[in-house]
Amino acid sequence: MPRKLTLATCQYPVSDSIPKNTRYIIKQISGAKFRKADIVHFSECNLTGYAGIDFHSFDVQNEEIINDSMGRICTLAGELGIWLILGRHSYDKNKDKPYISLFIIDDHGNIVVRYDKRMLFGEKGQMDKRFYESGEKAVVFDIKNVRCGLLICHEWRYPELYREYKKLGVELIFHSWYDGNLSGKEYESDGKNTGELILGSVRGYAANNHLWISGSNTSRRESCFPAFVVRPDGRILNKLSRNRAGVLISRINPDKKYEDPSGSNREKILSSYDPD
Repeated sequence: MPRKLTLATCQYPVSDSIPKNTRYIIKQISGAKFRKADIVHFSECNLTGYAGIDFHSFDVQNEEIINDSMGRICTLAGELGIWLILGRHSYDKNKDKPYISLFIIDDHGNIVVRYDKRMLFGEKGQMDKRFYESGEKAVVFDIKNVRCGLLICHEWRYPELYREYKKLGVELIFHSWYDGNLSGKEYESDGKNTGELILGSVRGYAANNHLWISGSNTSRRESCFPAFVVRPDGRILNKLSRNRAGVLISRINPDKKYEDPSGSNREKILSSYDPD
């Protein structure tokens, strides 16, 4: 029996307003369920907003409101019987700064696992590293017998991470970005090229590792690129329009055969690759 999975890859204009973000989340989850999605994939920091861009101190983030929204979202997932990948910051009690995290919520509304961004952008004390801690390990989970992995934003620059997941038996990677909230001038001077570079690179990673990849991004103007899904042969299956909120529905079959020119050598190269 072929395995089939329906993805809802989402985008909306993420902001520092947790109530506003929550309204988008709830609306898009409900719409995805109506369109028979099995799992809903959101962008980096989609619940809380992104430190250094949407806000500049965690003091303005009300943890009680965050936790209340998280509870409502988990309850909705359980009621609708749908899986979620949700982006937010998260604290560990022995760390001064939070992580940039993706939470996997199952179709019963339970938090299954959390992935923390490992490769932070910027030099020490700058950009991501000014606000966040680095994660430490890959995370793998299964949905409908499809093995899945997680990556966040800047991690697209490290092909070793995609290969690591391939070696762990992953077939589908959910990659969440926050590449947006640029001025028109910033987009034309840098953001447009960044978006083209990301899409081109990810297509290559998909083809070279024979992976499905779902990419979610903020749609806040100007966004560098829209939400997309790439097939294991590197072709774009579907994508949304940049700067517009939307839900991309993609029906994938991990057992379907696609062109794979590097397949005959993959076992050899994986056996010689040690991510540690």
